[in-house]
Amino acid sequence: MQDSKTMTGFFTRYAALLKIGLLGFLVLIMTIPLEYVWSVIRERAYLSESVERNLGESWGRAQTIAGPVLLLPVEEPRMVKVKAPDWTKDKPLYVEEQRWFRHHLYILPEDHNVSAALTSQTRRRGIYEALLYTTRAEVSGRFEVPAASSLPVTENARLLYGQARLLVHVADLRGSANAPRLDWGGREVLFDVRSDPLPGASGKNGNLSWIEAPLPGLSSTTGTQDFTFDLELKGSHRLRFIPLGRSSDIALSGDWPHPSFAGVNLPVTNEVNAEGFTARWQVSHLARGLPQVARDDNGGASVLAGQIVGNGVETRLLNTVDFYSKSERSVKYGLLFVVVTFGTLFIFEALGRRRLHAVQYLMVGAAVTLFFLLQLSLAEVIGFAAAYGSAALACVALVTLYAAKITASRNRGLVLGGLLAGVYGYLFITLQSEDHAMMMGSFLLLALLAAAMYATRNFDWYALGSRLAQGASDQANPEEKADAPPPTQAEA
Repeated sequence: MQDSKTMTGFFTRYAALLKIGLLGFLVLIMTIPLEYVWSVIRERAYLSESVERNLGESWGRAQTIAGPVLLLPVEEPRMVKVKAPDWTKDKPLYVEEQRWFRHHLYILPEDHNVSAALTSQTRRRGIYEALLYTTRAEVSGRFEVPAASSLPVTENARLLYGQARLLVHVADLRGSANAPRLDWGGREVLFDVRSDPLPGASGKNGNLSWIEAPLPGLSSTTGTQDFTFDLELKGSHRLRFIPLGRSSDIALSGDWPHPSFAGVNLPVTNEVNAEGFTARWQVSHLARGLPQVARDDNGGASVLAGQIVGNGVETRLLNTVDFYSKSERSVKYGLLFVVVTFGTLFIFEALGRRRLHAVQYLMVGAAVTLFFLLQLSLAEVIGFAAAYGSAALACVALVTLYAAKITASRNRGLVLGGLLAGVYGYLFITLQSEDHAMMMGSFLLLALLAAAMYATRNFDWYALGSRLAQGASDQANPEEKADAPPPTQAEA
């Protein structure tokens, strides 16, 4: 009998701590459905990216335009030792013989000008969509064909001007929408696909796709030669240009209002508004990191291919309908919502005479967690903002009605619903402001902590166990509750 009273006294004295420990355990349990919702968001995001990637494969991948580059074959003599054809014991076994070895020179343009216009569009597959574009680029400039004496070749080298080619790199030739023609000093030549890899380049960078055109009339006396050609390409996600001239000027305009400029050089001028954007880059030969003339047998081709793969000026088209990232960020605040609702219910329980069961806490936590799944499913159909508002309204209404019933107080249900609605609203503003999201989240935590401290400022935590035990006793004996005196103002 004494042991029973001791145990009852222990639980009565430490009821508050035990209750808080139970709520902490319930919060940990709620991480399971939150983790499930997060995995669903990642799965749907991956499916969306897969559809966008497939549409891009059919339309055109991210495009890169590099060039032009003048490819000039060179044959150089070299003395090599060969086995003597008429060798005898009285003659040497090996003799020296002159043979010709072929190399290539890569000559970059003096002036490289690009003027491009981009037109965007969206294509849908089911509930998913992909952002695609079509660009028309006019490339012009001039080459300075050096004299043989100024080229990095041996004295008796033969320059094969008749076999020279003008090379242009296009990342995805399947996105080509026209048959580009080269205007070379007033002569028009049709581009064709180059089937051979870049001479001298090795590894994966040597397998870049190129188009080429012969150069009519090229000779050692050509001197300065102007060129012009147009490219019309279809692509997706981003567009990149590689400045290869001694002086490069690249101008790009588009109708997409959400561009992002990246790459090794940012535009010197750019303007973005609701109708689209304009940008201009100016790059000198000092910034491109390439010599004006390079040989393929001393790493020149590999350096050129590496510059094309890793450098350039880039414009990315940002898809503002990417609600998956916002949904994923919102789930990270899921535990905050659970803690806010559980903490508020605990305060109501401590102030009142009605004790709440762990199952009732879990019911409220399930309603809060369901918000994130409902938001995602609606966002795929009606957009993020409308989905967020609809899901928040439904969950707030559900929690408000349920809290009013289990606390036996309409006002307390409205207080919890209003608090939850305020947190939802603040979170929505935080999600829209990526740059200041951490600061706004910190202020929210500080405000909630201050509210909790204010609400519990008059708590007698030592006597709280007796209050909770009394609430449980009143629920177990409702007929005795009718005879109990009304609660004091502090209790109410």
